[in-house]
Amino acid sequence: MDHAINSLQPFYEVTLDQFIEEHRSGNYTKLSDNPYYTEVKALIDAMNILRKYLGWETIKLKNEVEFYMEG
Repeated sequence: MDHAINSLQPFYEVTLDQFIEEHRSGNYTKLSDNPYYTEVKALIDAMNILRKYLGWETIKLKNEVEFYMEG
């Protein structure tokens, strides 16, 4: 199953980068207001199903945003 996650990973990374870039604009108070939210959330949900199956830690968008906004 990790090969399925590996296939989704590049799409997730690009979409997350777009999400973070848009979020840095300061135009959004809630994560769900960001125009990339639906796309990045769909990818996270898909990967988390597989991550749970493999016993891996799940991805949380809030944690990802906090991590990348610090840098």
